[in-house]
Amino acid sequence: MSEENVALVRRNYEVINSIDRRGEEFVDPEVAAPDLWVGLAPDFEISGRSDVPDARTYRGREESKEFWRMLQEIFTELRWEPIELIDLGDVVVAETRLVARGRGSDLQIESDETDVFWFRDGQLVRVEGFPTKPEALQAIDASAG
Repeated sequence: MSEENVALVRRNYEVINSIDRRGEEFVDPEVAAPDLWVGLAPDFEISGRSDVPDARTYRGREESKEFWRMLQEIFTELRWEPIELIDLGDVVVAETRLVARGRGSDLQIESDETDVFWFRDGQLVRVEGFPTKPEALQAIDASAG
């Protein structure tokens, strides 16, 4: 199953990076990637990085759309460039380079980020971004214990 999880993480980044955010209309992730959407567990959670202002956890498929809406309102360009994907079975760690351009300000941001994808029974149950790989690995250890 873990090879499938890595493939799903890779596909996730491909979809995210292909979305055109320059317009004002919200790009619904359920419409943009129905194949990924059906793979989300009903209790799916996505959490923003703790070092970002107003970071919070979005619970459930519908609430997770608010995370993507918030990002689209802030950025006209947003790409996560995977550097390394680490397969830990039911967990995939993705070291990435985040490249974004602010809406209205045109300010470009580049940052390293490590994302963790947790799977259960073939479904994605949780995604969380971390500013560093050690913080991501610590979160994995904490969730296992």
